[in-house]
Amino acid sequence: MDIWSIWLDMIRSILMALSSDAGLGLGLAIIVATVLLRVALLPLAWPVAYRGCIRQKKMLKLQPKLKLLKERYIENPDVYIQKMMELYRKYDLTIVDVKSLIGAFVQLPIFLGMFQVLRSAGEGVRFLWVSDLLRSDVLFAFIAGVTTALMMAVNPEMPEQIRMFMIILPSVLAIIAAFQFSSALAIYWATSNVFSAAQTVLLHVIVRHRINSDAIRI
Repeated sequence: MDIWSIWLDMIRSILMALSSDAGLGLGLAIIVATVLLRVALLPLAWPVAYRGCIRQKKMLKLQPKLKLLKERYIENPDVYIQKMMELYRKYDLTIVDVKSLIGAFVQLPIFLGMFQVLRSAGEGVRFLWVSDLLRSDVLFAFIAGVTTALMMAVNPEMPEQIRMFMIILPSVLAIIAAFQFSSALAIYWATSNVFSAAQTVLLHVIVRHRINSDAIRI
């Protein structure tokens, strides 16, 4: 048996234990398992999110200076790139944050495992108003979209000119996707979105406090 199959069997075992042994039922078991998964991933996910938050704040501060450089060297793109790189180095930034990309990539198989298990789980199982968690539900799909909007909206550093676009578009896509898959997956997405929103709010509060106390210099 390969590692991927072992991981999928582990997810199924956890859901079964929560659903049957703990008596939660599959719907609540998905919610609890999702929260437990996200908490278990925090040692990996939090540093990635923290780096991303600091980078976001630095980039926001850099925007006026980058705009001036672009205007000054509009006819000398080579010089502009050189000056831009110097500015990035001054603020301890790179064009691509490789460490964050690696951290996100490492987490991907874990979430894909949940997706693969839940896309075929819940046949004939009732949860709240849904009679079969294997089938899609309009309201659950809408909840997945709303929680996606919440997850995007709590980011205070999002540029105002694209803020509404970055909130509405992912939400609409989430509703469409959730309606194509099972209600079990919609529950998972909604729970994960709420967790991400709470993590983002807490992260920005901590970073703001550290900046104000001069523990971090931006």
